[in-house]
Amino acid sequence: MTNSQKLENEKFFTMVSGRSKEGGIYEWPDAKESYIIKNGKFIGSITGIRKMKDITTPAFHKNLIVK
Repeated sequence: MTNSQKLENEKFFTMVSGRSKEGGIYEWPDAKESYIIKNGKFIGSITGIRKMKDITTPAFHKNLIVK
């Protein structure tokens, strides 16, 4: 995946977190993962966070937390 594709994914995830209520849930059907959104951060399983890290740049990883 190119860096520009990863940046587009980050834009999408930032939009999702901005439109979700505190404590809201983001479901990622293709990955079969769900995340809780708190303080603009995605909280998910080890596998779920790893999948998000695969498609985002290291600068975005500060927004990913393993529950």
